[in-house]
Amino acid sequence: MIYLPKEKGLCSTINQTLNTIYELYEKEISKTNPHNIYVYKDFINNNLVIKELNELGIKIIDDVKTLSSDDLLVITNIGITSNDLKYLKDNHISYFDTSCPKINKLRKSVTTHFNRGYKVIVIGDNFLHDERITSIKKINDIDKINKNNKLYIIKDLNYPKEEYDNLIEVIKKEFKEIVIENFKCENKDKLLNSNKELENKVNKTFTLGKDFYNLNEFSTYILKEDLNEKEDYGICSILNTPAKELDNYKYLLRFLIFYKARLKELIVNQDKLNKSLNEEDNEYVNTSLKDFSDLNQDGKYIRGTLIALGEYITSGHTKNYLNLATAYETFETSILIHDDIIDNAKLRRGKMTIPRRICQKYLHKRKDLTYHNDTLKLANSIGICLGDYGLFLANKIIYDNYAKYKNFNKILSTYNDIVIKTIKGEVLDVYLPFMAKYNYNVTKEEDIINIYHLKTSLYTLIGPFSLGCLLNEEELSEEFTNLLNNMGIYFQIKDDLLGIFGKSKVTGKSNTSDILEFKQTLLYSYIIKTPYKDEFLKLYGKSSLTEKEVNKIKHLLEISQAKKYTENYLENIYYNSLNMIESLHLKEDYKDLLKGLLIFLNIREK
Repeated sequence: MIYLPKEKGLCSTINQTLNTIYELYEKEISKTNPHNIYVYKDFINNNLVIKELNELGIKIIDDVKTLSSDDLLVITNIGITSNDLKYLKDNHISYFDTSCPKINKLRKSVTTHFNRGYKVIVIGDNFLHDERITSIKKINDIDKINKNNKLYIIKDLNYPKEEYDNLIEVIKKEFKEIVIENFKCENKDKLLNSNKELENKVNKTFTLGKDFYNLNEFSTYILKEDLNEKEDYGICSILNTPAKELDNYKYLLRFLIFYKARLKELIVNQDKLNKSLNEEDNEYVNTSLKDFSDLNQDGKYIRGTLIALGEYITSGHTKNYLNLATAYETFETSILIHDDIIDNAKLRRGKMTIPRRICQKYLHKRKDLTYHNDTLKLANSIGICLGDYGLFLANKIIYDNYAKYKNFNKILSTYNDIVIKTIKGEVLDVYLPFMAKYNYNVTKEEDIINIYHLKTSLYTLIGPFSLGCLLNEEELSEEFTNLLNNMGIYFQIKDDLLGIFGKSKVTGKSNTSDILEFKQTLLYSYIIKTPYKDEFLKLYGKSSLTEKEVNKIKHLLEISQAKKYTENYLENIYYNSLNMIESLHLKEDYKDLLKGLLIFLNIREK
C-alpha cells in the first residue's frame, strides 16, 4: 500500500494564494477581454507550480510600478510593503490580498526594529523580499556584518535547525546586542509531525522537496530501487508541495511498483524465449535468429505490462498474463523490424537495426555497384524475413499456451485483429508522406489522428488491455476503450515530439528519422498552414541533413507555434483522460494505477 500523511500539501495561506490565483484566472479567461493577472513577489519554492502559472500567462513581478489600472494583482502570503500598497491604491489598481497575518505582523516588527537602528538578518532565504534585510546562509556570511551592529534575527522556516543553531552560537559570541524573533508556523509543525507519524507506519518514505524535486527524478530513482509490492510505502512533502502534486507522486509510485514487478517477470520469460531461438544448425539462420533475439529484448515492456494490468483490473491477480505478454512483446519487435526497413532507420532500442548490421558486416568487403545494391537488398530481405518470423512466432506462443482456454478463439482473433489494424495504420503512415511530398494530397489533422488510432492506440493500449481482460473472459467497456484510445493518441503525440526534440542518447533512436521520412504528424499538419511552410518544406524530407539544418527545423516548428500547438493538444488530452479515469466504475486502487500510467506516459523521455 502507498500512504500519504494526514496533513498534506501547502500551508493554508500559500494554498489560499494559489486558490485565489486560479479562481481569478477561471473568471478572466471566460471574458472577451480578460485582465492580465500578476502575482506580487516569489512566494513558493516549487518549480512545477511556477511553470504552471507561467503556462497560464500569470507572471510573478517584483515591482508594482509596472502595473496599470487594467491589471489585477494577487498579493501573496508573504504580504506587501506599505509603500507598494499605497501605490496600488493611488493608481486604482485592483488587488486581492492573501497575505498571512503572522507575516504581516512580522513585517511590522521588522520595520520597528529597523527604525530603532537594528540590522535585520534572516538566516536562510530572504522570504520577505525586503531590501532592508540581509540574508545569512553560512558562517562566512557573518564576517560581512559590522560587529558594532545591533541584530534583529529571523529564521527562515525551511532552513535546517541544526545549522541554524550553529550559526546562532557564533553570532552570540561576536555580537553584543541580539534580538531573536521566534517566528513559527503551526501549519509546518503539523506537517512535520504528520510526516513523522507516517514514517513510523511504513517500510520506507520518500520526501518531496527534500529528496526529490520533480516527477522525472522520482521516476528515475524508483525504477532503480528494489521495491516490493507487498510492502508499505509513504510519500511526504515539505511546505511547498500542493496536495494534488502529492497525489500525482502517489499514482506514479503505484504504477511504477506494479510495472517493476512485471518487468522482472517479463525480462526472465523473454530471455528464456530468446535463448531457445539460438539452437539452429544452419549458420545463416542461426546468425539471423541471434540478431532477432538481440533486438527482442531491452524494450520498455510497456505493452506486456498493460496485458498484466488488464488481467489485474478484471481479476485482482496476474497469474496468466506472462506468455501472452511475451508473445505480444515479440510481435512488437517484429513490427519494429519492418518499421526500420520502411524508415531506413539506423538505431532501435539503442542498437543497430537488422539491415544496418548486415550492411556493416558486408558492404566494406567490395566496392562495385552491383555488389553494393545486392547487399542492400540482402539487408532489407533478411529484415523482412525476421519480421515475418516474429509475427508467426508470437502466434505460436499464444497457441501453445492458451489453446485450452474456453475463449481461446477470442484471444487469438483479438490478437490477429490488432496485427491487421496496426498494419492498416502503417499503410496510411507510409502512403500519406508520399502523397503530401509530391502534392497528390494535403494531409489533414484528422488523417493524422486516424493513423494514431490505428497504429498506436490499438497496438499500444487498447490491444494489450483487451487481451489482458480476455484472460478472465471479460471485454473492455466502451468508456474504457475511449479512455485507452485517448491515451494511445497521447502516447503517439508525445513520441512525435520526442522524435524531433528528444535526445537520441536517451530515446535510443535517431532524432532525424521522422524528418528524413517526411513523417506526417500534428507538428507537420500545423506548420504547413503557416507562413513558414515554404521554408520548412525546403528541409523537411531532405535525404541528408546537417546539424544546423536539424536545428533550423526545430526553430521553425517553435516560431510557427507548431510545437506549442502540439504541446497544448497533448495537455488537453492529458486532463481529459484524467477526467475519464475518474468516471470509470472501478476500484480506487485501479484508478490510481491508470492515473500513474498516464503520468508515466507524460514524463517519459524515450
